[in-house]
Amino acid sequence: MPNLKSYLNRRLTIWEAVVAIVFMAALAGVVYLTYVFVAAKLFEARVNAALPKVCADIRNQRQKLVSAIEAYKAYFGVYPPDHVVNRQPLVVDAVTNWLVYELVGVTYNPTNRWFQLGRMETADAKFVKDFLHCEGFTNSGESATQIKRFLPSPPSFDVPLGQFHDDPDVYVLCYNVFATDLDRQVAAGIDASSWRYVSSSPTNNPGKFDLWIEVRTKQQSVTIGNWKSVE
Repeated sequence: MPNLKSYLNRRLTIWEAVVAIVFMAALAGVVYLTYVFVAAKLFEARVNAALPKVCADIRNQRQKLVSAIEAYKAYFGVYPPDHVVNRQPLVVDAVTNWLVYELVGVTYNPTNRWFQLGRMETADAKFVKDFLHCEGFTNSGESATQIKRFLPSPPSFDVPLGQFHDDPDVYVLCYNVFATDLDRQVAAGIDASSWRYVSSSPTNNPGKFDLWIEVRTKQQSVTIGNWKSVE
């Protein structure tokens, strides 16, 4: 015992001190990395636990959109047009669609030649033609009384908008994860795309339309659409 006490009380050599410092640093590093790993796993578990709730909310939103699109078809006799980039061969840009403009309706000023969605920023007719490859919108008029609203007009809008282009602003229908009651950190771990839309050549619903959204976490990817395999 005296020998052990004297050994512990002795002054460390420089080499022994270096070894002790390296050991403590390595131990601290292991503890930190373990903490980071466990925290990441716990966070992933929270995100994965929230995903079903988000998907259920998105499915409710999808039903609103499907109902609005079917009401549009009943009124105009055709489904809302999609963004056809090229005719021969047919190429459709499902991401940059103008579904929100057709479902809400836009006003058109023939003097200034601009379109406007609700009270949002106006867009010049030339820009609309160049950016969306269309001459105008089916559901449009020179006043709000001349358009048909299948969805409420912004800002009383119950389906969120995502800004796709700035100056002038171009909007698409989206799902806002941060508008839920989820913790903001958890919401940041879930990425939801804007709604994709195809009516010219739908792959999954021939003769109708394809409408879908993609939801991703670090570990999972979910597609929610209006056809059986991804309902």
